[in-house]
Amino acid sequence: MSDLVAPPLAGPWPDGIDATRFELSRYVADIAGGARDALPTRCAPWTVRDVTIHLTETFRRFGKMLDQGRRGDFTPPFAQDELDAENLRAVAAFTGDPSIELVAAVTGFLDAIVDLDEPVPHQLGTVPVGLQVLFGLMDIVMHHDDVLAADGRSYRPSPDALDAILAVGERLFGMPPDQDDPWLVMLTGAGRPPV
Repeated sequence: MSDLVAPPLAGPWPDGIDATRFELSRYVADIAGGARDALPTRCAPWTVRDVTIHLTETFRRFGKMLDQGRRGDFTPPFAQDELDAENLRAVAAFTGDPSIELVAAVTGFLDAIVDLDEPVPHQLGTVPVGLQVLFGLMDIVMHHDDVLAADGRSYRPSPDALDAILAVGERLFGMPPDQDDPWLVMLTGAGRPPV
């Protein structure tokens, strides 16, 4: 028997593809029409529109990272401590309709996945694309709560989405298992007090 322990980023990870598609549809339904686009969110200085742009650009980056890995280049897209700067840069540079582009970016990334264990470059190192899907799913559900909080509402992800992201919360972020309400624990841990 080996004493080796798999690194925390290694698989297997739950398959979050269907949950991501479902959560995307819920997010897009809640922001449809653009009436709330200018509202401020918990992600100051971003508005609801800016958060949607951020999600769009995040999933575009995921697609580029998948393509980069398939070319055999696993160079991180940026340094770990540059994530905030990269997010701000991407939002500032965006042009187009964020809702339309978000659906295209998420769908394009998910449709390109063939094997959840396929390695992709990431600022944390090389990760399986299945984990990258879960990072994206976490982003969608957390930011869904952020945009609904802009007008005093809150969001609760589907049970399938919550089950998928709990694996990340427990394994990578040290969230204790068996919480009474793991979603509230995740929101609080991410600095987002429930509305």
